Amino acid sequence: MRHLASTKELREKYNPDKILEAIDISYRTNYDKLRSSLSHPDNPLLKYNRETQISLLESAQQDNKGLIKEIADSLKDTVYFLTLSKKERTSVTQTMRSYHIELVKNQLTRIEILIEDPEIGSPKYGYDPTPKHKGINHVFEILKMIQKDLVLEMEHWTSLSRAGYLTGLQISMGKFFNLLNQLGMAQKDQITLVQRLFDDFGVDWDEGDRESIKVSLQKSAVEYYEKTQKDLRKISSTFLSKIFSEEVVSELIQHAKIMKKRLRRF
Repeated sequence: MRHLASTKELREKYNPDKILEAIDISYRTNYDKLRSSLSHPDNPLLKYNRETQISLLESAQQDNKGLIKEIADSLKDTVYFLTLSKKERTSVTQTMRSYHIELVKNQLTRIEILIEDPEIGSPKYGYDPTPKHKGINHVFEILKMIQKDLVLEMEHWTSLSRAGYLTGLQISMGKFFNLLNQLGMAQKDQITLVQRLFDDFGVDWDEGDRESIKVSLQKSAVEYYEKTQKDLRKISSTFLSKIFSEEVVSELIQHAKIMKKRLRRF
């Protein structure tokens, strides 16, 4: 049987922690610049507010600060990609995708190998009337649920188109565009906001005109975000069980959601 790299070995191979650390550093370094861009008087974001009517100027200013912070937080990964060249953006996305694909594939294979042998932990000897240990049954039941979730995740990764220099921006800006849509921001204002961000950060994308932002960036970002949200909602049905308590099932679902959110960042 061929060697299956462990998660530790895959981390050593792809070094994803280096990229994740770079994202954190980039966000801290560029946070003031980001807020300055979002809060510029010409930025259309300031025209929108979660409250339809605010009577006091102080309340409006306070609400704007909260809104700008929320929008800025949604752009954490994006800020990192904004500071990279086309080649660097492509390389980062390809590296993280390769890591995640191999990670999911190897974990799925390991689980399938275990499930193939139902006598692990309780081998039979001739005629054995002894029932299988309840704890072992529970282990196999959990493994089967995780297997189903990993199969769905593998289908997601194999269905993705080839990563390009816009992929990192498309994926990382999904939540950002979703927040703008929740605010009721007009599409023309959304594009203006993005153009300002690109200009302020000197993004390496010569084709970044309004139509290109709409077709190549905004549309793809929203589609990817909605697909991920749909898949997150499906997790509950994957972990349906009559064996475990609601508390155990809830913990399994929560763990699966955390993993999926981490994987889908790239």
